[in-house]
Amino acid sequence: MKLDKIVVGFLTTTALCSQAALASIYPGNVDIVNTELPYPNQKTLEVDYHMFGSEIFNNGRTVNFALTQDGGKSGINIGRDFADISCGSGGLGGTMRCVPSSSTQTYRVNLDSVLSENNRTALANSCVPYEFKVKASYSISSALSFNTVKIGGLGAPDWLVSSGSFSPNRVTAGSQVVINAEVSSANCAQKSGTAPTLAVYLANASKQLIYFYGETPIRLPNGSRHTITIPMLSGLTAGTYYLVLAVDRTNVVAETNENNNVAMGKITVIDSSATEQGIAAKSNVQSANSSGLMTYLTRTDEDNQNFVDPQLPVTPGMKMLKSKETNQDDLFNAINQLDAVALPEHQE
Repeated sequence: MKLDKIVVGFLTTTALCSQAALASIYPGNVDIVNTELPYPNQKTLEVDYHMFGSEIFNNGRTVNFALTQDGGKSGINIGRDFADISCGSGGLGGTMRCVPSSSTQTYRVNLDSVLSENNRTALANSCVPYEFKVKASYSISSALSFNTVKIGGLGAPDWLVSSGSFSPNRVTAGSQVVINAEVSSANCAQKSGTAPTLAVYLANASKQLIYFYGETPIRLPNGSRHTITIPMLSGLTAGTYYLVLAVDRTNVVAETNENNNVAMGKITVIDSSATEQGIAAKSNVQSANSSGLMTYLTRTDEDNQNFVDPQLPVTPGMKMLKSKETNQDDLFNAINQLDAVALPEHQE
């Protein structure tokens, strides 16, 4: 990933000197030791380097290090190291001559201690690693590492119902409703771990959950589409209700945003004693038992805060899925089995 594609923005400094070595002592043989750094799980970067040359009256400057993606034209400062340089007489006329140690020096830095908050956030949330070289600078000379380091790439997913609808939106108690929903991640794909589930609830006019139909697995790594047919419970009184879809209701996945997991839509239960003609005349819509009108699912922060997961009866047609490690083939088979008609009988 290139620097100019970062939207959040790595804070960089410009005009990193890249002239040829003009100072008498200069850095070289810059080698990044750990070329894979899955930040934030690992944060310590190690760089080996040598110092070469000699000079008179050493100014005691330090070696400065920076991460760069453009060959050193700009960079992100990651601290400094003291060069191992010794000075003694021996120069012309007894002047002091300074020479660096011939041994390899290693610079170790914890990135949390040197990066800005914006840069730490960008690395921690990145879905793929950022690739950098390291630039070592001493006085007016500098050297680029001959290898690169990949940092980050462990960003968390953000599961949500990205689109969805159900029909009909006017029904009699005991009739069926077909839900179509697509679940995806708004951030990074989930490449491993326990898959989240898509749960279906019924809520009353006050948006209190009154029934849990069950849940079905979401396919890793990017999500899946679901078609689920559910019954409106027999015995429901006429009035306004809500169909509620909740992603990862048991919080098995650490997400970048936990406040967008719920989607919902309004549904009207009508009196079954009313005639189809009366219904059509009053509402100017199709019969309650035909395809009816479609309601699109919406997602708000307020709904996410309102809905909780009480202990509710479970419809056996959508069986509870135990949280476990599953591969993609198992999930695909499970989806085919569970995305079925949910039967109204109460589970014993």
